[in-house]
Amino acid sequence: MRFIGMAPAWRPGEAKEKASCVVVLDERGGIVANAFAAGSGEISALVKAHAGEGRGVLVGVDAPLSVPNERGTRRVEKILAKLSLPAYSASRRMFDGKPFTEDLLAELEKLSVEYTDYLFPRDKGRWAVEVDSAATLKVLALERNGGKNDDLSERLKNIPESKFRKGNKETRADALKNAIGILWDTKGLRLRTGNLAADLKAEGNVDVSKLDVSAKLSHAELDKIVSLVEGTLAAYTVHRHWRGRDGSMVVGTGDEGSVLLAADEDLQARIAEECRAAKVPYV
Repeated sequence: MRFIGMAPAWRPGEAKEKASCVVVLDERGGIVANAFAAGSGEISALVKAHAGEGRGVLVGVDAPLSVPNERGTRRVEKILAKLSLPAYSASRRMFDGKPFTEDLLAELEKLSVEYTDYLFPRDKGRWAVEVDSAATLKVLALERNGGKNDDLSERLKNIPESKFRKGNKETRADALKNAIGILWDTKGLRLRTGNLAADLKAEGNVDVSKLDVSAKLSHAELDKIVSLVEGTLAAYTVHRHWRGRDGSMVVGTGDEGSVLLAADEDLQARIAEECRAAKVPYV
């Protein structure tokens, strides 16, 4: 069984200009490999290389997979926004034609990896789901901070969203070091592995835990580390759900947009409240 996290360059202007990152975990949560690819065909080729004949594959795509709305925001985005959880805002009007992720899903279907809005834990099929790495990172930060007796909504609101995508190099580097520190301490994820090396110039198999992240790096190098972190978070999200421990849930439906979230029992209950009020499906 393999758990693949994708941090695709999907935003307008990115798809043909920037590389996407693919991170692969095994059943124990260990990082098997990571690599960079340009375009949906190359990404699919990386998945094929790790899928193997008869092997189950769960793919967490850190990008909007279902964008039915011509403008505005998707219903799932509105739910997550009320809870101070990050969500990708997407509409078809954003793109010059169809979203990049539709081409990506078409390529994955050739490998019998199909888009779904729900994965059954311990399922050994071949599925792709939408995840949000920023939401996963915030949930992990929430779980580190404890305070279960405090108001959950306030705790979520008080956890700042990571600033590693934009800003000056000092701000980005500090945010990346914080994110990597959280990943290092995440149970069910084996961040360090002998298969990877601390070589940011490599085309793949980069051990993000060994990198010297600082403002001395260029913005392009920081972008590469961002992709590695987001890909790892995406892979962890589907692996966490498959294990059936620690908690997860799906908000929304496939045709309208759905997101698989890492969430313990308390957070699940809080999200369910908002979903019921807005009549948005969840499971």
